[in-house]
Amino acid sequence: MTETTYSIVEARARLGAIAREVSATREPVAITDHGHTIAMLVSPADALELQELRALAAYRGRQARGEDAGVPHDEAFRRVFGGAEA
Repeated sequence: MTETTYSIVEARARLGAIAREVSATREPVAITDHGHTIAMLVSPADALELQELRALAAYRGRQARGEDAGVPHDEAFRRVFGGAEA
């Protein structure tokens, strides 16, 4: 994967086009300021995957430390659907 890079000035001028390109291609774009990457623009799908991976890593970390890593099924059901399980 080749990383596309825009200076913050270029990105400001072309943000709409850059955002549509990232969304369509799922290729991230780096935004730089004085040659240093200060932000990455990623597609919504990639952002969701990253959030899920972080949550999974945190869960596995809690499991490895022997901490209560989850919620019992009936409690999860109650939180999602409100009320007692059918």
